[in-house]
Amino acid sequence: MHDRFSARVATGCLALMMGVALSASAAVANLAKNGDFEAGNTDPFVTYGDAQLKLDTTQKHTGKASAMVTVAKKGANFWDSGFQYNPGIEFKANTQYTFAAWVKSEGPKNINFKPELSADPWTAYGEKMMATTTTWKEYYVEFKPAALVKPASLTLHIAENDLDFWIDDVRWFEGTYVPMDLPTAVEPEGKSTTTWAAIKAR
Repeated sequence: MHDRFSARVATGCLALMMGVALSASAAVANLAKNGDFEAGNTDPFVTYGDAQLKLDTTQKHTGKASAMVTVAKKGANFWDSGFQYNPGIEFKANTQYTFAAWVKSEGPKNINFKPELSADPWTAYGEKMMATTTTWKEYYVEFKPAALVKPASLTLHIAENDLDFWIDDVRWFEGTYVPMDLPTAVEPEGKSTTTWAAIKAR
């Protein structure tokens, strides 16, 4: 009886945990349009410098496609080429944001994630250099501007080397980071992966 009761309690707790996690994920409203590139194009994302952008249906994190970014050459500065989301967007004052994306590259590549003012002096918010690899992984930065940022841009600086990369499931949302894939929780850079199956086995 005790074992049966314990099993029911464990099952109930697991269901509650899954429900809370899924609710948290569902509550996140993605402000980035076509971040999964399932519209059949890469709009409204753009590139600048020695980089080109195209839809790729052979590589994807989820769905049927991702965006492939071709980098023609290494820049004198890592910011000389970039990938951006900035279709007339702004960052509200005193608002917590997360900018996240799944990325894989041809080889080891440093990509600078930079939410920024999209005009001189290109003020950064939560800027961080990420080390991408040949495996899909979600990278993110969190930021909270003290004042309105307009015009704004979600920018990746990509000219550290000339390796190409793929990007999928771009997310920009209000609030702190929430993993995209649930109930399998894929942890961000530098952390291990935890699955509900592993939790149940403990």
